[in-house]
Amino acid sequence: MGFIQPILGLTVFVGLTYLLSTNRQLVSPMRIAIGLVSQLVIAFLLLRISFISNALLGLNAVVRALQSATDRAAQYMFGYVAGGPAPFEVSNPDNSFIIAFQVLPLILVISVLSAMLFHFGILSMLVEAIGKLLKRAFGLSGALGLGAAATIFFGTIEAPLVIKPYLNRLSRGELLALIICSMATIAGTVIILYASVLEQTLPGSLQHLLTASIISVPAALTLAHIYSPTPASELDMTGIPRSEKTWIEVLLDAVNDAVKMMISIAAIIVVLFAFIYLLDDLLQLINEGLNLGVILSFVLRPVMWLVGFDWQSAALAGELMGTKIFLNEFVAYLALADVSEFSEKQTTVIAYAMCGFANIASCGIIIAGLVAIMPERRKEVVEVVFTALVLGNVATLMTGCVVSLIL
Repeated sequence: MGFIQPILGLTVFVGLTYLLSTNRQLVSPMRIAIGLVSQLVIAFLLLRISFISNALLGLNAVVRALQSATDRAAQYMFGYVAGGPAPFEVSNPDNSFIIAFQVLPLILVISVLSAMLFHFGILSMLVEAIGKLLKRAFGLSGALGLGAAATIFFGTIEAPLVIKPYLNRLSRGELLALIICSMATIAGTVIILYASVLEQTLPGSLQHLLTASIISVPAALTLAHIYSPTPASELDMTGIPRSEKTWIEVLLDAVNDAVKMMISIAAIIVVLFAFIYLLDDLLQLINEGLNLGVILSFVLRPVMWLVGFDWQSAALAGELMGTKIFLNEFVAYLALADVSEFSEKQTTVIAYAMCGFANIASCGIIIAGLVAIMPERRKEVVEVVFTALVLGNVATLMTGCVVSLIL
């Protein structure tokens, strides 16, 4: 993986977005430069400065502790199907891993933990600090800066809800920027889940996924400015409103929400896999060697070459990226965990390039959530969301380019 390809990739991704811009005259070269330099500086600090990267690597002890506690609790409730001792001799232990009982319970624990940290002001204080930093660096309104910061820790619809009182007053460009940020990052409620899936394939995976989300925010804000440059509105929101609920109410609400999320994830995985298998069967009726993976690898192979992969590896990288876009990043990371063809650097780069919620299912979630809040902007929300789907993926691909350069 050379350095010329990722530089070319960054140039192509930014250049194509500029060509599609709704108002090229208002695009600020300084804003573009700030965005690209921010990505490079953050990546260098978090990946190359030893004491910073070692501190982030220490977070993997948190992953192991949470995973261990969750495993023991799940095994107490579900027994051997959650990985506990089996009451019989297991003839095929390789087939004993059950996602529903050994992966999804972690979502429950992390969702409740993040809700409690937010309630006690620990997580909200961090979000507010990052929001102020983004506001100064990119000249954003206070509301957009806070909302963009929230996307590093919260999901595609939870992050916008942090600035719910201001949502309806965001300009079209600011709304696009907020949604792109939520598409180009992953939530804290699933980041530990993904890290636990990838840990064997990518040591220090929590550090990498957290770094990826942080790096992608400047890329998302830069692309939003290039595509739809608009002056910042005067929405000076600097703090997150505090809830008046007691901690036990917050805990119970978080448990209910997490259970719904677990059921939703399980249902989506079953339905999407069924559609994939059905589509593959139909494609094989046309040509025996044709399937969705072949199509995705063909279409996205040049894109992944721009990110820094050699031409041969770019085919598999394109297939994984396509899986992430058309299904979701969880399915893609499960597939990456079984890949042995990539080098350590290639595994790291593709993990960064796929680290975002920009997939078709997320579009439905965002549309449903935002339209419920501001029904009068329904048409605008729908138009903006599908633009954000494309630009959100471009943002994570830019992050892949930057990491390819730094490494």
